[in-house]
Amino acid sequence: MKKRVFLALIVTFLLFSGEVFANGEKEYPNQNINVIVQYSAGGGTDLSVRGVLDAAKETLPSGTNFAVSNVTGGAGLIGLNQVVTSPSDGYTLGVLNTDLVINYCLGRTKISVEDFEPIACALIDPFVLIAAADAPYTTFEEFIEYAKAHPNEIVIGETGMGAAPSLAVLAIEQFFDVKFKTVSYGGSADCVTAIVGGHINATIAQTVNAASQVQAGNLRFLASMSEERLSTYPDVPTMKESYADIDFFMPGFCIISAKADVDPAKVEYLRSVLRPAIDSDAFQKTLKTMGMQTINMDGAETKAFLADQLKLYSKLCKDISVK
Repeated sequence: MKKRVFLALIVTFLLFSGEVFANGEKEYPNQNINVIVQYSAGGGTDLSVRGVLDAAKETLPSGTNFAVSNVTGGAGLIGLNQVVTSPSDGYTLGVLNTDLVINYCLGRTKISVEDFEPIACALIDPFVLIAAADAPYTTFEEFIEYAKAHPNEIVIGETGMGAAPSLAVLAIEQFFDVKFKTVSYGGSADCVTAIVGGHINATIAQTVNAASQVQAGNLRFLASMSEERLSTYPDVPTMKESYADIDFFMPGFCIISAKADVDPAKVEYLRSVLRPAIDSDAFQKTLKTMGMQTINMDGAETKAFLADQLKLYSKLCKDISVK
């Protein structure tokens, strides 16, 4: 019954959109919609976005689809720049995420959340510290003690200066007066692969990036950078549990978005397709399998969430000395 009602709503909206765009423009969409993901394939952002798109594609008109392009580099800014410089026709979407907020707060880019219109939140998942299962530390406390005793020995993979993992490393270094070596990769999935391959010792990423390797016994979640334990991994302690005076947290998110000046009717069409996909059985199964979580917010709720994230990371960036 629910499926029939949902399909009826979609058909009604398609008929309505045909009238809206009849004045000199073909019905939307009449070609593939390109979604630019600013990190390598297989990472948390990529997997969550693809999961939503896969669940939504059957509701698109015949002959159209979502096409994902992975454009890496510059802590995600290269891909986002392609989005903001693309035509405002609704055929190029991007992904708002933590790294954009951080880079904006650091003054590294003029691109901001105001340049986008949020459509659907694919992922809200805090960052966690990930290490090899056979590392000489099995808890966050042991990790810090090892770092103090072995300065510049632990090699941590990150995704470029201005990205959330890089900021997290700086926060830990300055709070505990320790020092790490860092190596930059195109995405968190690459960092995880590098740990498994023995090229680095640890990384800071969202759980989805390492879930399969943790389940296989190759990696270990040492601690989360959240205020409370994750519902998906309740056995993983927070960093604050070990050190009560920690005052930094790293929530992560990715939100499929259009450019801010895309026709509002097209934006509403995209929401009518993508937001129901988040609640679909297919995507909920993906979330459960990958150990991910999200919140299905409407446009106003998402903008309020982004405003809160901007405040949080503005404070964090001011508190941390970033060279």
